Amino acid sequence: MNRVQLSAAAWDTPEKAHEALARGLSFPEYYGHNLDALHDCLTDLSDTQLVITDCAVPSAKMEKWPGFLSVFFDAAEENPGLDIRLIP
Repeated sequence: MNRVQLSAAAWDTPEKAHEALARGLSFPEYYGHNLDALHDCLTDLSDTQLVITDCAVPSAKMEKWPGFLSVFFDAAEENPGLDIRLIP
């Protein structure tokens, strides 16, 4: 299983979160940097464990963080090859 660990410590805007996720998970160049595109790319991954640390930071600073969480949970539920772990 491919394990990707990202720190959300600097994710104070949706743009920073999308950029870090795209880079860390090697999303395609055409990745749209929005929640729909994030869902699509996450459900396309196989044999991947995504560990996101420092989740308390965007929770306190980014208004759209609940949307990211929803996408993470939905994608993991739809994609058996994806395991997402969120660590405060």
